[in-house]
Amino acid sequence: MINRLEIHNTWNDVVPAWKMVWQDCHDLERWAAFMLQCDRLLALAKEEGLTELEDALRPLAVLLANVKEPGEQQKSAVDLLLPHIFAVVRDACSLAPRRLATTSPIEDDALPLVVMLTPEPDSVQDLLLQMEHYGYAFKVFSNYREGLQAALNLRAVAVVMEIGNGLNASLAQFADQICRKGIKWFAMSRKGDFALRLQAVRHGAQGFFLEPLTINALVDAVDPLAYMAKEDPYRVLALDDSATVLASIQKALEQIPNLSLRTIRQPDLVLETLLDFSPDVLLLDFHMQGCNGLEVAKIIRQNKAFESIPIVYLTSETSEDVQLEAMRHGGDDFLTKPISQAQLVNTVISKAERYRGLRKLMVEDSLTGLFNHIKTKALLQQALLQGERQQLPVCYAILDLDHFKRVNDTYGHTVGDRVLKTLARYLKQRLRRADVVGRYGGEEFVVVFFEASQEQALERLNSIREGFAQIYHAYDEGIFSVTFSAGLAAFPGYTNMMELMVAADNALYAAKRAGRNCVVPASRSGA
Repeated sequence: MINRLEIHNTWNDVVPAWKMVWQDCHDLERWAAFMLQCDRLLALAKEEGLTELEDALRPLAVLLANVKEPGEQQKSAVDLLLPHIFAVVRDACSLAPRRLATTSPIEDDALPLVVMLTPEPDSVQDLLLQMEHYGYAFKVFSNYREGLQAALNLRAVAVVMEIGNGLNASLAQFADQICRKGIKWFAMSRKGDFALRLQAVRHGAQGFFLEPLTINALVDAVDPLAYMAKEDPYRVLALDDSATVLASIQKALEQIPNLSLRTIRQPDLVLETLLDFSPDVLLLDFHMQGCNGLEVAKIIRQNKAFESIPIVYLTSETSEDVQLEAMRHGGDDFLTKPISQAQLVNTVISKAERYRGLRKLMVEDSLTGLFNHIKTKALLQQALLQGERQQLPVCYAILDLDHFKRVNDTYGHTVGDRVLKTLARYLKQRLRRADVVGRYGGEEFVVVFFEASQEQALERLNSIREGFAQIYHAYDEGIFSVTFSAGLAAFPGYTNMMELMVAADNALYAAKRAGRNCVVPASRSGA
């Protein structure tokens, strides 16, 4: 199991050591301290079997081994290598794998595979029947060697292995082999004591299931492995009146995958560029002709839409009083010129990741992970404006779980929450990346279909409705199923957001009056 925390901490020791070299690149002691941190990172990469990180560090190790009389040339050479190393470190520290979800609805012949190794295959037959409804293929083997081979041949996303009372020599060998092949595995046992969990972790277990294994526990564990959504590139805006500084920023950041950079030299363009580009980080020159960065930051922070964007000052200012004053007025960090490429990359990525995380909390529903009501309405308005500009259809649907109060009253609110989460993930899996899925409130959900006719949206919703009705939800004494009803309205038949939402809401009530478990499209003469 990769020790991500130690890798992260070791890299964070490399960066300040390199900053010290930058301040005086002729000082051999500073180079020696930096070399020591790089050696620690390389040793850790070898210990953890991170061959990509080893390969990235090797040119740096060779360069450092040949440094006799260090100076500007050696400093520039190292500065070119560090951004790529950081990108590899970031990948190694990521909890999510690189497997990307498809942007189209799931096809039956392309379902991600989960392999179960257990001496009692009959005990998991219910799981086998349900996994397909959750978007997975599922194979069970009592012969562990055959199961492992099938997992390798069919590129399983995960293996679940029954370990009984512990990992004997044979099971430990299987576990180690699974890890060496790069497949995630989960331990399963009727016991869940600390010693057993510790043993599993030491052999690379990704998680631990207590028997009897439930469908919800299994799906929650393997979803991040199989259906990781592709993230949009980090967006970085740099404002500096020096073309040379902007060129050096571009040179440093263009080596980072999944990052988009925009540069401007005129402070009076910053507000409109922020609106248009929506950056995750703003790099702001502190001293510019006509104004300073502190004044620009104050103007930015006066606009509510930009009050939380991280601002990193680029400055040659070393006065602590000036820096504290700037931080009090909207600044998040300082980078002192000349700026180390490694320090620039590390700061930009860490600030962007934190901002994305905070923004995610503000727009997501805490239970389901879908967009919340406010964000969904904003995205619907965006889709309608884009549809109007490009003359494309947009459909809006509101879904309501049938008799959900009865579910909560009969099975309890904890089970009810699991039903809500199941519908949320089912919708996300079976809709396109271009579509918007949100939680309206309670047991109501909304879907915005972009560039889809009412007929296409109706067909997709009915397919989802039929599939969801086949999913069984577990409670203490057995299983049950739930259905949903939906109302659907289309633009341009309904010309604005309010009309569209009211029409879909009325169609939902029509679906309920029609007996529930159906989708009713709104109709308007001439629509």
